Amino acid sequence: MDGAGRRVTAVDVARLAQVSTATVSLVVNGKARGRVSPATRERVLAAVDELGYRVDPVARELATGRRHSVALVVPDIANPYFSQLTKGVADRLGCGYRLCLIIADPSRAGLDRIVTERVDGMLAEAPAVDVIRELDGRTPLVVLDRPAPGTDHPYVGFALADGATELADHLLDLGHTRIGYLDADIGTPTFEFRRARMDERLHAAVGHGFTGPLVRSRTDIDAAAEAFTAAWDDWRAAGVTAVVCAADVHAYGVLRAAARLGVHVPGDLSVASFDDLPFSALTDPPLTTVRLSAGDLGFHAAELLLTLMQGTPAGPPPLLPATLQIRSTTTPPKTT
Repeated sequence: MDGAGRRVTAVDVARLAQVSTATVSLVVNGKARGRVSPATRERVLAAVDELGYRVDPVARELATGRRHSVALVVPDIANPYFSQLTKGVADRLGCGYRLCLIIADPSRAGLDRIVTERVDGMLAEAPAVDVIRELDGRTPLVVLDRPAPGTDHPYVGFALADGATELADHLLDLGHTRIGYLDADIGTPTFEFRRARMDERLHAAVGHGFTGPLVRSRTDIDAAAEAFTAAWDDWRAAGVTAVVCAADVHAYGVLRAAARLGVHVPGDLSVASFDDLPFSALTDPPLTTVRLSAGDLGFHAAELLLTLMQGTPAGPPPLLPATLQIRSTTTPPKTT
C-alpha cells in the first residue's frame, strides 16, 4: 500500500524506475539474468523497496501457470550441514521463490507424489538412481553433492576425489597405516565415494584398505559416540591408530566417546572427517577435516536450477573445491 492506502502495482514501480512493466516482471520473478542490465535491475529493486511493492502470488501463478516454488530434499535436519545447505539455496532464490524443505530419505522412491504437482523445480541431496529416474522429466531436477553411479543428470558437487586423497595422504605421511572408518548409515553416493576413494588410496599405498570393522551410524553425535564405544575394543586390537569419519557430526561423537573412555586425541588416536562445519575449529582439540562448503553448494545448485527452469540447457557440472583443513586431532601415531 502507498501512503494513501492504495495497493502498489508493477506500473508504479515501472514509473519510478523509468522502465517498462515487462522489465519489472523479469526482475521480481527472478528472470533478469541475461535480459536486464545489472544497473537497471538495481534501479528496479530500489523502486520495489521504496514503494513496498509485493508480488501477488495467486495472480502470478494464474498468469504464468507456475507456482514459483522450489523443493529441497535433504535426509535430515539434525546435521548442521543441511542448515547451511538450505541457507545457500535460500540466498540464491531470494524473494522470487518459495522454498519447500522436505525431510525424506533420498534413497527411497515416491517423492514424485510429494513434489511434482506443487513445485516448479527440485533440488535433491545425493538421491539414489531410482529416485532420479522417477523424477526425471516431471520437473527440472538438480542433484546436489554427487549423482548416483550410472546417471547423467544436472548436478553440482565437490572435487571429492581430491579431498579424500589429500586426507588419506595426510594420514599416511604422518605414519598411520591402520585406519578405521566410521561411515554414515545412509547409503548415498557421496558417502560411498568418500569411503571408497580413501580405501583405494590406502590399498595403493600400503597394500590394504581400512583396518578393523567398518562401523556405521546415524549422522548424530550420540549415535556416533555409541558406535565408536562399541567398536573401540576391536579397532584397538587391530592396531588402529586413526579413525576417519564420514561427517564432522560423527567426529564430534567420536571425540566425546574417546574422552569418556580415556582415549587421548590425538595422543592415542588421530581423528579426521569431512565437512568442516563452523564448530569444527572450536572442538577440543580442533578437528582436522576436509572442507565441503554446504552454503556454496546450495547457492550454486539453486543457480543451476533457475537456469534449467528458464529453459536453458545445463553446461558441465561445476565442481566446488574439497580442501583439507589440518588442525590438532591428527599427529603421528605413538611409537611402541
